[in-house]
Amino acid sequence: MPLFYKVLIANSAIVVLGALAGTTITLRVAEAYPDARLYAPLVLLFTAAGLLLSVIFNGLLLKAAFQPLKSLRITANQVQQGDFSVRARLSSLADADMLELAQTLNSVLDDVEHYRMQMQALAGRVIRAQEEERRRIARELHDDTGQTLTLLLVRLKLLETGAESEARQAEITALRALVSAAIDRVRQLALDLRPPALDHLGLVASIRSLVRQLKETAPLSISLEAPEAPLNLSPERAIAVYRIVQEALTNILKHANARHVQVALTRQQNQLVVRISDDGRGFEVQSLERIRRQDTDGRGLGLFGMEERAHLAGGRFYIESQPGRGTTILVTIPLEEGSGEQAAHPAS
Repeated sequence: MPLFYKVLIANSAIVVLGALAGTTITLRVAEAYPDARLYAPLVLLFTAAGLLLSVIFNGLLLKAAFQPLKSLRITANQVQQGDFSVRARLSSLADADMLELAQTLNSVLDDVEHYRMQMQALAGRVIRAQEEERRRIARELHDDTGQTLTLLLVRLKLLETGAESEARQAEITALRALVSAAIDRVRQLALDLRPPALDHLGLVASIRSLVRQLKETAPLSISLEAPEAPLNLSPERAIAVYRIVQEALTNILKHANARHVQVALTRQQNQLVVRISDDGRGFEVQSLERIRRQDTDGRGLGLFGMEERAHLAGGRFYIESQPGRGTTILVTIPLEEGSGEQAAHPAS
């Protein structure tokens, strides 16, 4: 029963019972003491006693009725102070509206707490990935490029002291090969860190280059549809879309066991729609959601990272998957003003 009707019925019952009790007692006393001089004071006495009891009973009733609201207020204050571990607890006196409000608040707090745990896990994963990337780059520079340059210095020293012109020419040829290899390695390191096409040629060219590289090295067929005209995206949104596509393709290579992958970028009114579909093993989306809610050991963080990038770019992230029927990832990102409708064209 709603709180309004509870209070209304209880107050009405108190008034009726008080009136009946006061009237009955007054009549009984008046019959026992028929002296008229005592009648008026008795009426005043019982009236005052009735009002006092009504106020007391109403106060106790309202305190009990509004206790659930007090509990909600205390919970809200604790949340405002930064304690997201609290939960609203309501007594049996709470009505359906309060129970629904408390359950909604607790559900929101559960989502916030889970989101914070995921963010902490993702932040830790990002930090570890950054350190691993730095370690890999340092190792590559030291073991490969550094040794190549050291060998180059040694051979240059030998070249200075060499006398025979034919030996010198052979050494120069070898030095050219070393320098070319060192340049290629440095260029590859730069490409691994950030594709230059993203800054100079735009998002579509970068994704085409990424797909081309994967087609040369990965044992699966990848098709790409993308608009020929440049997409009007800010640098932050462009890198977000690129990383989402990159992470999705990486996940497919690692886990999906797919043979065909379709990547499509299309304009729909004022937003960019990115669709990535594969014919791999698929999975149950509900089970992935349970994994994400129960632990943060890294499982599902790849999808969570893509979802977070989409949200930070002001977009939406959707995923559809069934066991044995592949997976489809759909991302919508708002375009900047001035982007018109453009059909997608196939690109190999």
